Amino acid sequence: MSRSRRTPTRTPLRGPLPVPAALRGRTFAAAVLAAATALAAVPALAPAATANEGNPTVLSWGAGRTGQLGNGTLSDSLSPASVTSLFRGDVDQLSAGGTSSSDSFALARTDKTVKSWGHNSSGQLGNGGNTNQTVPTTVPRLNNIKDVAAGGKHALALDTSGQVYSWGDNSYGQLGNNRTGDSRTVPDRVQGMPRVKQISAGCDFSLALLENGKVYAWGRGIHGQLGTGNRATSSVPRQVLGLENIVEIDAGCHHALALTADDTVKSWGYNLYGQLGNSSTKSSTVPVDVDWVEGVSDIEAGAHHNYVRTSDSHVWGWGNNQYGQLLESDVASDANVSRTNRTAPVEIPRLEGVQHLAAGARHGVAVTADDVFTWGHNGEGQLGNGTTDSQYELVRILTEGSAIKAMAVSLGGNTTYAY
Repeated sequence: MSRSRRTPTRTPLRGPLPVPAALRGRTFAAAVLAAATALAAVPALAPAATANEGNPTVLSWGAGRTGQLGNGTLSDSLSPASVTSLFRGDVDQLSAGGTSSSDSFALARTDKTVKSWGHNSSGQLGNGGNTNQTVPTTVPRLNNIKDVAAGGKHALALDTSGQVYSWGDNSYGQLGNNRTGDSRTVPDRVQGMPRVKQISAGCDFSLALLENGKVYAWGRGIHGQLGTGNRATSSVPRQVLGLENIVEIDAGCHHALALTADDTVKSWGYNLYGQLGNSSTKSSTVPVDVDWVEGVSDIEAGAHHNYVRTSDSHVWGWGNNQYGQLLESDVASDANVSRTNRTAPVEIPRLEGVQHLAAGARHGVAVTADDVFTWGHNGEGQLGNGTTDSQYELVRILTEGSAIKAMAVSLGGNTTYAY
């Protein structure tokens, strides 16, 4: 879930979404005309929304009822709009949380500090209160931060010394402070782990990847999402069984993925929709092997579906597919057509060559060298194309000039961010 993503390294675009040559070296008016011509020549794509050429701010769209758009309002936005006083050049990472659109919030890491906005009933904004915020405000007590992760109603931060901080809801011990049933409105350090190099947060649990390649988890375990071999809740970090030499982790709502040093993927936790990718729908309390995929370079866990990119720029996906999250070409666009969840990875040719992916509750987003595309569920405008109609084909939202480097989406809600 690009909820805890760092900015990806740029690689040349290779695949079916090339940069239109007509856009290069043109004046603004000529570029707009060329873009319209190029877009008209790609019938598989729905019409683009406003391109936001030259807009330097972080952009957001979709559900806004808790202030999660960060634009000072409580209204939904069906197309990209600016997050107040938050500029893309200042943001190194953005992570978006929430179990639904009614409790969504966001974190932005800027120059080793953290800003937050949105829902705050459990103190997940970390500012000492419980009042929702419609614009970004600074989270106190955090310095030299290198990673942030927004969970369901809690949040994590990792500093350059390898220490983890947590705040927000603690109903299941997801703060890792040896307590349950309470919450914290300001960050506090998580004890009991060696140096950590990456963090991720699910709807009700937390993950930490240690510098030695092992993984720790804490919080709710009813679906096996702690990977400890049982379904018990833990209010302190416990080692995930059988994981060694892990290089990346990512938490979905109630499941998790881990990328191994040999470029394969492990998964554990909830599996109703096949989100473990092991050709079953049986949940697992220990890590299992994801079928088929090898040479994986990046993992992206959505609430109940996943994407991975391979080193040769191919994209695979599995899990929930109700709204065409897996972009299968043999499925009609009729909203009433039943779509098959995938319990093992399927290749998604239309995403070949993308440079960054993010998986939301029931939609996906992708960044190419110059463009942003969305697809899937759109009930609250999270696709950003000016409608609330779900889309089963790629929709081009932002085009050349927008200079988007990465995306983030709410863990369980319907808000999308570009930065």
